[in-house]
Amino acid sequence: MNKICMKIDENFSLNNSFLEDLSNKKDTEIEISFISDFKSAKILRNFISDLSDSLKIDPIWKSRLILIADELNNNAIEYWSKLWEINTFKTIINFNQESFKLYLEVLDTWNWKGHKTAKDMILLRTTKKLKWFHKNNWIRWRWLFMIIEKLVDRLYFKDSDKWGLVVWIEKEFEIKK
Repeated sequence: MNKICMKIDENFSLNNSFLEDLSNKKDTEIEISFISDFKSAKILRNFISDLSDSLKIDPIWKSRLILIADELNNNAIEYWSKLWEINTFKTIINFNQESFKLYLEVLDTWNWKGHKTAKDMILLRTTKKLKWFHKNNWIRWRWLFMIIEKLVDRLYFKDSDKWGLVVWIEKEFEIKK
């Protein structure tokens, strides 16, 4: 597997030119360390946009992936990490003959006073879905469960070995010829 490590620095910039190499259909892991600040979220949205173009993902799914990545990153920035701590955004692309699986993963620092474990998040998701998700259509306070679960193949939580919450999604795409 090809592994690329990048960092969004204090100038809030990231050079996405390495994405041109994805056309060779080699499994790739891209790890981006980012400052827990909403300025990083814009850079990560641009990264997902460029990644979608490199993978020839159709425009509707490109927009959805930007939304998904934004929700994952914003949750880490807003709820799970303190300002200016370093979070990690990982993208894994696994190719096969006719399709590829895309994994987006965010690891936060768990330093927020109300941080939750993977077990807490799974329980919260179950409780929210049972109590009110099926009957409400409002825009705010939908949590990542309602927004993301309807779009992806899988939404997963785990506790990091390094101390933090890992939230990731899995989505399979057909390879465009």
